Amino acid sequence: MDKGIVLDGRMAQFLDRLHIPVTNIEECEENVKKALAMIADDVRLGRAELLQDAPPSKLRSGGAHHRSVLYDRGQDVGEDMQTVCFHLPDRGMVTISLYPWGEEAFSEEEKRMHNLLAKEVFAQYSRVIMQGFLMHVMNTDMATGVSNVESFMQFVVGLMQRQVLEKYRVLFFNIHNFKYVNKVFPYAEGDVILRKYAQHVKQATDENELVARLGGDNFVAIIRKEHAQAFVEMLRNIKIIHVAKGKKKEFVFGATIGVGTLEGVDVPREVMARASIAYQAARLRGVGTVAYYSDEIQKQLMETQSIISNFVPALEKGEFIVYYQSKVNIKDKTICGAEALVRWFHDGRLIPPMQFIPQLEREGSVCKLDYYVLEQACKFLKGWIEKGEKPVCISVNFSRRHLEEDNLVEQIVEIVDRYGVDHKYIEIELTESEDFQNYEIMSNIVNGLRDNGIGTSIDDFGTGFSSLNMIKQVDLNVIKIDKSFIPLESEYPDKKKDMVMFGSIVKLVKQLGKKTIAEGVETTEQLEYLKQVGCDIVQGYVFDKPLPQAEFEQRLKQGYE
Repeated sequence: MDKGIVLDGRMAQFLDRLHIPVTNIEECEENVKKALAMIADDVRLGRAELLQDAPPSKLRSGGAHHRSVLYDRGQDVGEDMQTVCFHLPDRGMVTISLYPWGEEAFSEEEKRMHNLLAKEVFAQYSRVIMQGFLMHVMNTDMATGVSNVESFMQFVVGLMQRQVLEKYRVLFFNIHNFKYVNKVFPYAEGDVILRKYAQHVKQATDENELVARLGGDNFVAIIRKEHAQAFVEMLRNIKIIHVAKGKKKEFVFGATIGVGTLEGVDVPREVMARASIAYQAARLRGVGTVAYYSDEIQKQLMETQSIISNFVPALEKGEFIVYYQSKVNIKDKTICGAEALVRWFHDGRLIPPMQFIPQLEREGSVCKLDYYVLEQACKFLKGWIEKGEKPVCISVNFSRRHLEEDNLVEQIVEIVDRYGVDHKYIEIELTESEDFQNYEIMSNIVNGLRDNGIGTSIDDFGTGFSSLNMIKQVDLNVIKIDKSFIPLESEYPDKKKDMVMFGSIVKLVKQLGKKTIAEGVETTEQLEYLKQVGCDIVQGYVFDKPLPQAEFEQRLKQGYE
C-alpha cells in the first residue's frame, strides 16, 4: 500500500482521537498521548513534551507552570529537538518539543509534518484552557479573585446533594470602615487592597469551604462547623500591609458578621436568607459585632421590616401625630417652650417611639420624619399666632443622619418660612455625635442656623462618647442634660457622686454662657434640687407628660399653679 495513503489513514485516526470532547487538562493530555502513539511510527517521533508557562493574572492568580510528557518511546530518542511555541491570551506560552526516533535529525518535510501535529495538539490544549478561563470568569468575582454568588450557590447545591449541608455554617460579613482606605490611597489602590483582603480570607478556607463576594465590601462564606468560630475570630482582625508610591500603610480590618446555622435547610435560597437575617441582626447591634441566626431574630427583623415598609404610607395617611411636652422655667414655673415628640397610631394601637425610631434611623427614613414633625410644629405655631395667642419656642429633634445632607440648613429655613413663623420660635435639637470628625459638620450646621435666627440645643448630653469635646467644638445655645445624671431622692450608693457630677455640669455650662435644661424630671424633690444647683429649665412628668396639641394649647392658656 502506498505510504502516503497509510499516513493519511493514520492522520485521520490521530485527528479523530484528538478531537474526542474533554472537560479538563488531564483528559485532554490523555487523549493527546493516545493520539500521538497512533502516528508516532509514521512521523518518526521518539518523544514529545509540553511546557506551559504563564505569569500571575486575574485569570490565574498564581500563574501557571506545567510540564508534561505527551509521548516517549523510551529508547533510541535523538537529541535534535524541534520546538514549536504558541502564545495564550493571558500572556502565557505553550511550548511543544518534539524529538526524533533515532539519531538522524528531522528532515524539512518531517518538520512540516511535526509543526502541523503541534498545531493540532495546541488547538485542543488551548481549547480546554479557554474553557477553563471561561468557567473561571463565570464563577469568579474578577475584582477580588474569590468566587461570585453563582458559584457560591452551586457549591451549596453540591453540599445539599451530598447531604452534608448541616455540617456547615454560612457567614455574611461586611468589612468594617473600608472607606478609610480611600482616604489614604487613591481608589485604584483601594481595589488592590480589597483584592488582598479577599485573598487573605480565601487562604483561610480549605478545599471543602468557599468564600464569595456579594458586591462592594460584602462577602459570604460557607465554612465547616468545627472551623466556623476560628474563621469568625480571623475576620475580626485582618492585617493588610500595602505599599504604593513610597507610602506604606498597615490596615487592620474588623467586620460585622452574621452567622447562620444550616440544620433543616431544604432549599438553596434559604442558606443566603439565613446569612442575611443574621447579618442584619449584627448591624442592628452595632458595627463590628457578630450575630447568630435564630427564629427569634428572624421574627424581630420581620417586625422591623414591617415598620420600614409601612412608614411612607403611614406618613401619607397622617398616622404620625405630634405631641408637645412643656419646658418650664424653674424660677417662676412659666412655660418657656416645648419639645415636639412624635407618636405613631397604626391599626388602632399606639406604637411606642422606641419600636420605630431606631429602625427608621438605621434605615435613613428618620430624616423624612424629622422634617414632617418640623412642619407640623410650624403649622401649630402659625395657627396659635393667628388665634392671637402668645407663642413659645418649639424644639424639634433632628437625627445625626442629617449630617449626611448638604443643604440641611436651607431645608429647615424653607419649611419655617413657608408657614411665616418667626425663626426665634423654632429650635433644632441635635443628638450628640459618636464621630469626632462630625464636629466640624455639626458646627457648620449650628452656625448656619444661628445666622438665620434659629437656635440649637444638644440632646442627651453626657450619654455620648465625647461630651466635653462637643460643647468645646460646637457653639450650641442650650445643653439638655440627660435624665440619667439627675440624682434620685432616695438613698443609693452613688448618689453623692451623681450630685457632684450634675452640679459640676450645670456650673460648667452656665460659665460657658449657655442655658441648661434637665429632662426626665419626675418629682418635686428632684425639682427642688435642680433649683438649688442653678438649672434654668426643666422638662418632665413633674409638670406634664407629652400632650396632644389640643391639650397642650389648653395647658399654655392655664399655665402651672
